[in-house]
Amino acid sequence: MRRTPTSSKKDRISTRKPGACAFPVNHIRICVWDMHVKGPGSSRQGCSMCDTFAVGEAATQTGSWIFAKNSDREPDEAQVVVSCPGKEYSRHQELRCTYINIPQAPETRGVVLCKPFWIWGAEMGINEKGVVMGNEALFTRSKPEKSPGLIGMDLVRLGLERADTARDAADVVTSLLMRYGQGGPCGYRDKKFAYMNSFLIMDRTEIVVMETMGRDYAIKCYQDFAAISNGTTIGRDWKKSSLPWGTDFQAFSDPLMTWFSGSRARRAYVMERISPSGNTFGVGDAFEILRGHRGGLPFKGLNHDVCMHAAEPFIRRSHTTGSLVVELDSSSGFRIFVTAGSSPCLTTFKPILPGNMPAGIDQGGFRYNEDSYWWRHEAFRIQAQMRLSQVQEPLLKEIREFEDGYCLTMPFSGWESRDSTLQSMSREAFFRSSALEASWLQALKGMAQDRRPLHNVFWKMTARRNGICLE
Repeated sequence: MRRTPTSSKKDRISTRKPGACAFPVNHIRICVWDMHVKGPGSSRQGCSMCDTFAVGEAATQTGSWIFAKNSDREPDEAQVVVSCPGKEYSRHQELRCTYINIPQAPETRGVVLCKPFWIWGAEMGINEKGVVMGNEALFTRSKPEKSPGLIGMDLVRLGLERADTARDAADVVTSLLMRYGQGGPCGYRDKKFAYMNSFLIMDRTEIVVMETMGRDYAIKCYQDFAAISNGTTIGRDWKKSSLPWGTDFQAFSDPLMTWFSGSRARRAYVMERISPSGNTFGVGDAFEILRGHRGGLPFKGLNHDVCMHAAEPFIRRSHTTGSLVVELDSSSGFRIFVTAGSSPCLTTFKPILPGNMPAGIDQGGFRYNEDSYWWRHEAFRIQAQMRLSQVQEPLLKEIREFEDGYCLTMPFSGWESRDSTLQSMSREAFFRSSALEASWLQALKGMAQDRRPLHNVFWKMTARRNGICLE
């Protein structure tokens, strides 16, 4: 089932011609170019505004557990989808994470990870035992350590590789957190951007939310549903913490950065849609939440859209670069859906099998790469976004029809499934999605761009910097 959302300043202004832009276009170009040359690290705002939620078996159509996340990062940071088999390791082996080495575990679980191409860790993923996990930037009064440590994305991957349950994953994270701390740049181009982390972890029995501050943490467990969005959600009602009993974890929040992130509005949007109203929630509903925009076109105001669109270098700097939805049945079955591209409102979710991944979704890189599924989609997505008012509704209609055929009908399968029918269905879904975008790309050539000068200059320069031809 799918539920579709929905001389004085005054004198200077008065001399402007009707319909003229308040900013001269040349000034817009200078501002945007300054950001592109210097990088967006000149302010604390950063570019990482994600949304993660999970719904338990009591509220779903089939008694399953559903996890969903949008990864919002810098707009031209390619995100890849990789499948890594479980392995055994000899004693005293070292593991290189993003910035530091730590001892390798004797054994790791097989994992599917959605990750920025340059980072060892992951934004979100699932392991062969049915543990699903994602992290969020969390803005607190405690700042990351100056010496290198583990970043939140490292902790996601480590939790998935070393745990059999959601609580095990939380224990893995807390032990590593207390030993190594949180430290190191988390941004792609913005190397001044670092943050604390919150995590949402789900298995077939419960949902675990963990929020951190330095080497301290608080944990709360849920059976029904939960959502996190760049703000603290745990107060004094935690189940487990490194802090003294009764400590209010929300007291450590950085109110300015949390407000600027728009997390309260986004989490409220999600919570309103996942709160139980009978056992009717399905993966189609998760898709719709992840592509949700508050109000009209998603280019104005603060960061209040779950499906985030970067629009300029000042406020709207974060962009949804990848999305994941996972459904677990009550035994050992999985349904895993990824966009493998940015902006879920402009692309389809597609099914994947851990043992037979589609070509190109594991390829990223610093510039446009024809072998990369993410970059091929990006060439289409930028063109579509500059014409969004004309494209969005008719394209979404085709996307939903596509998902009805390739996602909602996809059966559960085992982690190591070699079912030829399912493998064919997954490959065909990626082929058909690419064909849909190619067809639309031809249609876009006859459409005028929407009149949003700053937005369009921003994306044209982003495309140019990354070798994407918009002609």
